[in-house]
Amino acid sequence: MPTITKRLLGLLAAGMLLFGCSSDESEGMAEDAIESPQAGEALTLRSDIEPITRSEDAQPGVYIPMFERCSEPLGDDVGEGPDGQVCTNISISGCTEEGKRFADYGDCDIVRTQRPFWPRPPAGETDPNDPRLDDEDFMRELGWMTEQVEAAACVCCHDSDEIGGQAGIWDIRLGPIWLDSLSDAGLALFVGLADSSTFGAYPKAENNGFDRTLTGIPTTDTERLQAFLRTEMERRGLSEEEARAVPPFGGPIYANSIAVPEPCEGDQGIDEDGIVHWTGGPARYVYVLEEGSDNPGVPPNLDMPEGTLWKLDVLASADALGSGIEYGTTPEGSFQVLPETKRAPALEEGTTYHLVALFDIGVPVTSCLFTYGAPIGGTAMDAGKQDAGNVDPAVCESSAAFGTTCTADSDCTCSAASYCAIMPGQPEGFCTATGCVEDASVCPADWTCFDLSAIAPGAPSFCLEP
Repeated sequence: MPTITKRLLGLLAAGMLLFGCSSDESEGMAEDAIESPQAGEALTLRSDIEPITRSEDAQPGVYIPMFERCSEPLGDDVGEGPDGQVCTNISISGCTEEGKRFADYGDCDIVRTQRPFWPRPPAGETDPNDPRLDDEDFMRELGWMTEQVEAAACVCCHDSDEIGGQAGIWDIRLGPIWLDSLSDAGLALFVGLADSSTFGAYPKAENNGFDRTLTGIPTTDTERLQAFLRTEMERRGLSEEEARAVPPFGGPIYANSIAVPEPCEGDQGIDEDGIVHWTGGPARYVYVLEEGSDNPGVPPNLDMPEGTLWKLDVLASADALGSGIEYGTTPEGSFQVLPETKRAPALEEGTTYHLVALFDIGVPVTSCLFTYGAPIGGTAMDAGKQDAGNVDPAVCESSAAFGTTCTADSDCTCSAASYCAIMPGQPEGFCTATGCVEDASVCPADWTCFDLSAIAPGAPSFCLEP
């Protein structure tokens, strides 16, 4: 199974592929929790905890789960929520009310924990003599589309007024026709011809009337938005066939969604004592699913696929859990999401289940199939390490040394370079070593040390090829 660093790089890539990205303000556990027969201790449910609603209350670099915030309207605004409030989903997929600004009612600091932001230059800019500037119908529709984007969390990565003059490729402030900052692939996504479903979406009725199931960005009028964008496709000479040929968006999120889980190896699975074992590092989300279930994806609609038997989450303010927890229990700082109101179902001996452990949303460290009652085989090696005694020295000197192309750690059979690092958006990576911050000598001459913990605390460092 790929190690943490590679999957975290993939998560960051997902932010770039997106063209980059009322509760109390505290968290705690309720006292009236269910008794768990597995451990004879309290079972904490999601309804028992107060969610994290401020970025400063979460651990650095941790995904803050989405929530709804209802607040008093600003200025002359009138809210459609309870008591005239404005209710907004604080989520990368969320929108405030039509005609209002997400920047006024949302929270981009929280949204950017859900999709990392990197500034990237625009795909293009507008010719000052562009005839569209004198086309009143075009400029009116562009103005309407701008208002649609302003109501969405898209502004957290694509409105340079909100992020210190920077944006991720397309920027609604890059006038006079900001649509020109969008690439052809981005246009294919916007109109809905390129698949972006793995980014997740709210039901229209739960997102202030905004829908993203048929288009790449949320809108209250799918037909109007698509008509406007198809005109832009025609102007650019981008055919529907070419737009549909754009690969699905989501990078590693998409790759994870279609990955076929393999049998658990090493110290992975649930043993006869109900202890959950996984490899690859600590986890903030742990799943047990029926065999054949879809892989868990991103919230709000893909994170609990049909067939999920048990889902355990860790509060954004708490430390991730190490392997070795007991099935059906809720260690300190964690809570059970599924089942919602009862204990986890008993596992049946001889039945195959799907175990998934996520370092964070979209970052699996273990995803494999185990048969309950079968012995857990062997002890998995630590991430980025292999037993040098089992490696042929000749292999280390030739086909699997530093820089060798790989798609998984298993391709890197040399103990000195046993980790496969795959950079954002790439199908293949290179064999390298981890732990260079602690010991710079593990890297070859001219290689540098990349410390991912600066982005994701707790993640390892690895040698980066020149």
